[in-house]
Amino acid sequence: MPEFRGLRFFKDHCTPATGLLADGHELLLNGLPIRILSGAVHYFRVLPEYWRERLLQLKACGLNTVETYVAWNLHEPLPGKFNFENGLNLRRFIEIAQELDLFVILRPGPYICAEWDFGGLPSWLLHDPGMRVRTTYQPYIDAVDRFFGRILPMVADLQFTKTGPIIMVQVENEYGAYAADSQYVDVVASLIRKHNIVELLMTSDGYKDFDHGRATDVWMTVNDQHNMGEVLDQLAAAQPDRPLMVMEYWSGWFDHWNEQRHTIPVEQYAKELSAILSHGSSVNIFMFFGGTNFGFMNGGNNGLSSGMEYEPTITSYDYDALVSENGEITPKWHRTRHIFETFGLLATDLPQPPVWKEPVSYGHVQVSGWLPLSGIQTVMPKINSKQVVPMELLDYKQGYGQSHGFILYERDIPNVDGSLTIEKVCDRAIVLVNGEEKAIIEYVAGRNNTIQLKKSEQQRNMNRLSLLVENMGRTNFVRHPKTLDDQRKGIVGTVTFNSEVLSDWIITPMEFQEREVQEIAKMSAGWNSDPFGAACPALFRLQLDIAGEPADTFVDMRGWGRGVVFVNGWFNLGRYWPSAGPQQTLYLPAPVLKKNNVILIFELHQALAGVNFTKEHLLTSL
Repeated sequence: MPEFRGLRFFKDHCTPATGLLADGHELLLNGLPIRILSGAVHYFRVLPEYWRERLLQLKACGLNTVETYVAWNLHEPLPGKFNFENGLNLRRFIEIAQELDLFVILRPGPYICAEWDFGGLPSWLLHDPGMRVRTTYQPYIDAVDRFFGRILPMVADLQFTKTGPIIMVQVENEYGAYAADSQYVDVVASLIRKHNIVELLMTSDGYKDFDHGRATDVWMTVNDQHNMGEVLDQLAAAQPDRPLMVMEYWSGWFDHWNEQRHTIPVEQYAKELSAILSHGSSVNIFMFFGGTNFGFMNGGNNGLSSGMEYEPTITSYDYDALVSENGEITPKWHRTRHIFETFGLLATDLPQPPVWKEPVSYGHVQVSGWLPLSGIQTVMPKINSKQVVPMELLDYKQGYGQSHGFILYERDIPNVDGSLTIEKVCDRAIVLVNGEEKAIIEYVAGRNNTIQLKKSEQQRNMNRLSLLVENMGRTNFVRHPKTLDDQRKGIVGTVTFNSEVLSDWIITPMEFQEREVQEIAKMSAGWNSDPFGAACPALFRLQLDIAGEPADTFVDMRGWGRGVVFVNGWFNLGRYWPSAGPQQTLYLPAPVLKKNNVILIFELHQALAGVNFTKEHLLTSL
């Protein structure tokens, strides 16, 4: 068996470095043949305290490279306002890979798909009513240029031909499926070069999409999961006399709410990986480690698997990968290592994987209080608007609109029987009258969203109408001729009552920003102590006390309705919806915890008197 040939081996072979070349039938790095054996680990889907551990697991499996996307919408939450701190410190993630002698494949987008909200694009792009993303529309290109102008120079010195581990950089992502602008991919490539990237550029597409995903003089790679020998033959035919690489060999699959969990049997996975290696191809296993769609960052699809118009992705991004969501090595990890050994690709001097720390059950914790929707609103801004508007067009956050979470539309209506019609709901609306739930409306294209409201039995002239709309995650992937330009959330269009268009609304953007959640956690007034008297939607508070060093755990939400969990006033674990499945528990990583922890649960429909903290992750439908 060979010794591990990583970054240092190839650096020492040639000075100055000549970088990775994809000419001829094999990849050459500093003039030496190289087989890239890569695994995908997205730095933004795992806490930074676990970065080194995941990368050590990757190297111990026999891989020599880590691949990561870059999430534009996390790094630039508002135009020109950037964040590279803590879990968004991309540079530090790459430096850890370098310390472990690993190469890095960087995929900076601007679009990444990734089952991530809006495919990684920032929502503020949609504040422009004429926006055409993933095209040469100049305001979009200007925004991409600004983003690349910050992120790429930040890591430029970490390129292989400089001092670092980055051996290649991807141009856009799977553009052949989108195919909205024939000039666009070349423009993105030129922007990457403009901002000091000198390493090998590549694209990645499905084998049916090569023609529309190409960029001039840019190496093509392929993404797929089935019949990989035939897929690679297609790549060879489309790009003769150049090396083969599968940029995304899908080790498992992602899940939507209201579906059974998707898994790929180990034998099937092993068969296709062996086919890839038998073709002499390099490979990036997508995902090596999936992680979690923390916060409101999950994406969604348009009829990808079920034929439904809209399919939001669950919080877990376990992906049935080689390493589970909470860091446990799976049978696929062991099988991958065995396959590499069979092909003579497993180095003899690999490290042992880090010792995995098992999750802990902290038991049942009682709800200590609840805060009604009106109390939550006291820490959030209220905006007067003549008409209902979607999140992205709201005059909020320096005029660039709301990005995530919920949006509440309120006004009074006459206390009479009547028909309420909402033109378009994106994605799920709870209709409340005087604080009482009357209906739930979910997005279905072309559906008449009309409900009948009854006159209140109370003696009153007016009723309070509240429409609480959840943004369940912007679609991250569509095929031509569809576009992503319609991903505005909230109410799109008008609201009528008895055929009269309703105007003069009070709109509350409910993003649950960190400062808002912290303020709620510190509030003493407004909380009720009897959980059985709670009227949802409401916020529920629990106190989790831990003796000793905190460990990973899972929040078991079975019996609750639907909502979001916050920990210690700053960390959003993500959404739960146990009745829809397949996800029943939320992963709570140890670094978020301390000795005394405040848990807040924003529940939309149905609460219990407490929550169980368990060591078992339940990813199976009820």
